[in-house]
Amino acid sequence: MTNLLKIFVITVFVSAAAFIAIGSVDLPDLRTTVQAQAKPSPTPATANTTAKPPAADKTMSKEFTLGKDSLSEYGEVPFSHETHAFKPYSPDGKSVVGCVECHHTDQPKSAMKSPLVTSEREVSLTLESWKASPQKVNECRFCHFQDGSVPDDKTMPTALYTEGGKSIKKDLNNELAYHINCNTCHDAAAKLRPELKKKPGFATTQDCLICHKSN
Repeated sequence: MTNLLKIFVITVFVSAAAFIAIGSVDLPDLRTTVQAQAKPSPTPATANTTAKPPAADKTMSKEFTLGKDSLSEYGEVPFSHETHAFKPYSPDGKSVVGCVECHHTDQPKSAMKSPLVTSEREVSLTLESWKASPQKVNECRFCHFQDGSVPDDKTMPTALYTEGGKSIKKDLNNELAYHINCNTCHDAAAKLRPELKKKPGFATTQDCLICHKSN
C-alpha cells in the first residue's frame, strides 16, 4: 500500500510539473496570437470632408508685361503688380486699389455696375479670398482678345459708350480694355494730385510713350 501511495504521489508530481512546463512555454505564444488577432489593424486616416480643397498655384508675380505682341504702333507696357496691389495707389493716394478694380469678373454679379456683366466668382477677390480658394484668377486676355485673334469658341466682349452725345457700341479688345482701366485711374489721380505729373514714370492719357515701348 505504501508503494502504491508513493507511485501515486510521484505520478501526480510529475504530471503537475509537466503541466507547468507546458504552460510556461505555450501559453505566452497563445496569448500573443490571440492578442494579435484581436488588435484592430490600423485603418487609413479618414478624409476630412470639411478641409478646404488644395489651392491652385499661389505664386504671385511682382511684374507683368501688358500688351504682349501688340499690333499697334505702340508696343508692350511693363506693369508693377506689387506696387499697384499693395501700395496706396488709389486716385486720392489714401488706400490700396481693390483687386476687382482690374479683375472685374472676380466678384459676385450683385456687386457689378454697368457695363460689367460677367461674374466668375461668388466672393469678391481679395488677397485673403485668393489664398483660400483653388480658383484661378484669369488674365485680361482670357476675355479681352487682340483684334484678329478671337478663338472660334469665344466672342469679343462689347459695351455701350457715350461719345458726342451718341451711344456707341465698342469691341472691348485687349488694347481698349487696358486703356479704359489704366487711363481712367491715372487721369483721376492726376486731377486729384497734380504733383504726380512730375513723378518719373507716371503717365496720363496723353503720355503714351511714358508707358509704352514703341514698336
